[in-house]
Amino acid sequence: MQDMERSNLMNYKIVTCFDEATLKANASKLLEQFKGNWHPDFEFHCYYHNLDIKNYSLPRAKNIKYHKMESIPEYVKFMEENKIHDGTENGAVVYTDMLDVLAAAPKVFAVSECAFENKGSWMVWVDPHSLTLKDIRTTTLDNYLPEPSQDADFVSLPENDYFMAFNIGRQTAVDLMGDWRGAYMSGEFMNYREWSSSFILSRLVTIYNAHGMNAHEIEDITPVLVNLRDKNAKALRDASGNRLIPLSETETSPDILPNRYKQLADMIRFYKPETILETGTWNGGRAIEMCLAALENSDEVHYIGYDLFEDATTQTDLEEFNAKPHNTEAAVIKRLDEFKEHIKTERQKEFTYKLHKGNVRDTLKREHWPIFLDVDLALMGSGNSIQTTKHEYEMLKGIPILVADHYFTKDEDDKIAEEQYQGVKEVFDSVTTKKVDAQETTEDGWTNFDEKSTTRKYLLPSGDKVAVGGHTHLAVFLHDPKLDNIPEDLKRVPIVVHPRDCVPKDYIKNNIQTNMKLLESDRWVQKHVPHNTTGVIVSAGPYTDYKKLKAFIKKHPGCKVVTVKHAYPALMKHNIKPWGCVVLDPRSITGKSTHNIIRKDLFADLDPETNFFVASMTDPSVTNFLIDSDARMWGWHAYTDSLRDEADQGVAIQNQQVKLNEELGIPKGATLITGGTCAAMRSIGLLHTMGFRKIHLFGFDCCREEPTDEEKTETTGDIDGGETPKPKYIQVNVKDRSYWTTGELLAMAQDCEKIFNDPGLDGVLTFHGEDTMVADLWKIKEQQEKRSAFKGYYDV
Repeated sequence: MQDMERSNLMNYKIVTCFDEATLKANASKLLEQFKGNWHPDFEFHCYYHNLDIKNYSLPRAKNIKYHKMESIPEYVKFMEENKIHDGTENGAVVYTDMLDVLAAAPKVFAVSECAFENKGSWMVWVDPHSLTLKDIRTTTLDNYLPEPSQDADFVSLPENDYFMAFNIGRQTAVDLMGDWRGAYMSGEFMNYREWSSSFILSRLVTIYNAHGMNAHEIEDITPVLVNLRDKNAKALRDASGNRLIPLSETETSPDILPNRYKQLADMIRFYKPETILETGTWNGGRAIEMCLAALENSDEVHYIGYDLFEDATTQTDLEEFNAKPHNTEAAVIKRLDEFKEHIKTERQKEFTYKLHKGNVRDTLKREHWPIFLDVDLALMGSGNSIQTTKHEYEMLKGIPILVADHYFTKDEDDKIAEEQYQGVKEVFDSVTTKKVDAQETTEDGWTNFDEKSTTRKYLLPSGDKVAVGGHTHLAVFLHDPKLDNIPEDLKRVPIVVHPRDCVPKDYIKNNIQTNMKLLESDRWVQKHVPHNTTGVIVSAGPYTDYKKLKAFIKKHPGCKVVTVKHAYPALMKHNIKPWGCVVLDPRSITGKSTHNIIRKDLFADLDPETNFFVASMTDPSVTNFLIDSDARMWGWHAYTDSLRDEADQGVAIQNQQVKLNEELGIPKGATLITGGTCAAMRSIGLLHTMGFRKIHLFGFDCCREEPTDEEKTETTGDIDGGETPKPKYIQVNVKDRSYWTTGELLAMAQDCEKIFNDPGLDGVLTFHGEDTMVADLWKIKEQQEKRSAFKGYYDV
């Protein structure tokens, strides 16, 4: 029966759930708000677990009811039977909340238990990490939830789960919660790639919607209710400008590591400063990065930092063009103290520091000049206004090396930050410098020259983007004439490849739609629990050492060898039978590949035991050929922007949620594999999705022998489409070595550089190879880490 008996449908029952840690973190504040800021006619059901409620003085009222989770027999049984599923699989893998069923279950059981014990109302879930911004009355929720005449079953927020409403006056909503709870009690949750409550509920909602459930989405509820775990809520303030969410006294915000800070670290390694000053300390992360680089050449480094810290306001953010979250001085001190102790214990070196809180226009004064006498290098980064950057430069221009962050330039779309925030450019252009060579002047600087000046200034190349458009660079001033010039490597403009789909978007769309029909619905790659099986990915680099590859495979019996189509014939020739071959090519099997080989010829000798992992965007001619060859096939979805709704293409992804074009036929919630521009790079994401946490890379070269004189005349580009022809072969430098490559291989090398520095793959990847471009990129990554190996470290 669709409709159950209704009793005043617009009554509201609010449910939340918390343990002791959550109670201390925020739930106690939410409970106080339930009593003081919510309508007294609301009924609040507060479920608690792992907590002795007698130890706390919680708000009491007739409409606030507390329920002990451990009094629910099914909950107790479930927690006992699944205690190994704690996010580490009882210590087998590194913790991930996606596999922490013990953290997911309390919410599921609290919501469903409340629904089963009540009827005829809206049951509203409010996450315990939430706060209300204004009084909430019946009319408040009435304005957000559908009218009774709409017969809605379920209401949610897009891409968030801190507020949900179930109409328990309708059987569909009750059934949904029953199936949600049943997925955990029956063990069915093990079949999902994630075990979190929100993930499994989203999958059930998709199924229920397909069978006629009436679900609604609320676009935005932040005017009345926010969640502390929403990063956008951190900056919220009340009408008086006070923070709604206090800044932590112990934790800083996450680090931001743009590419230009690698230039800064390399500059410090080159000039070897021992005292560093920075305006705009922020979370202390950049201070640590700079001092780590300095400590490579010195046993003692001193840091001086200036920042507003918690005194920053929305007004100063607007004035200085700041979008980063703020940090307390106490939290930064804690972080720097921990770094100080780490350096002393692990490296037997000394790090000291001094912080100054306040606006640099007040704290950075000429009378403080004695502080600066020993400073070797300073970084200007506290603000972007013309007034602030001019003041900073005037105060710091006596320091031998002065680096200014945020010199803005236009991007490919001619966008740039507003003129009022181009303080660094204003300063850079105003500083006179001696013209030391015949370098042409440009609008990006070098416009004022004075033969008596000893200052040298440089604008370093950068591809770092600004949210509003444009690029941001480091500007460098050398005030000491005895200093060496900036290293050539830092001034060299990097070649950046902007990959794009090799066929039109409509072609890709047609490929996907066709392959969704060609491949069986149960033959698609899924996300698996992390495991200890070793994965080996073999790309088609010309310098692949097959002898070492065979030795590695022999030393690691049971490892899974995955390759790409161009390396498949070579592996078979060397009697290496791949476990898998990743196919990612939206072009016809009869055409020539980027290696100038007919694609069909690459599949001339197929091993029947090889699993062919075929991307849904692959040309159907390839899929049909493999089907006709009785190959073992599995489908997977390679994420590209062309998979999204047309209106969303080119727009930044929010909360890691992607809305796909429904016409493609890709099921909602399908696993999408990211990770690069070619099959070899996507193979890393593919194996990681399959649960591999030990991945070894062979044949990732991205370079070739020097082309002949005739080959050097070859060009590439869509000439018919109006593009200017570009040389097919490019000579690039990594460190002090020169390599020949192509645009496609260079794009792959850029992908390698990004993946090598991806924290999520830390400890997962191992590179094999020598004397290639990617080998050098791997060495750079290892040199930057400077971390001791675990093996043998504690055996002394």
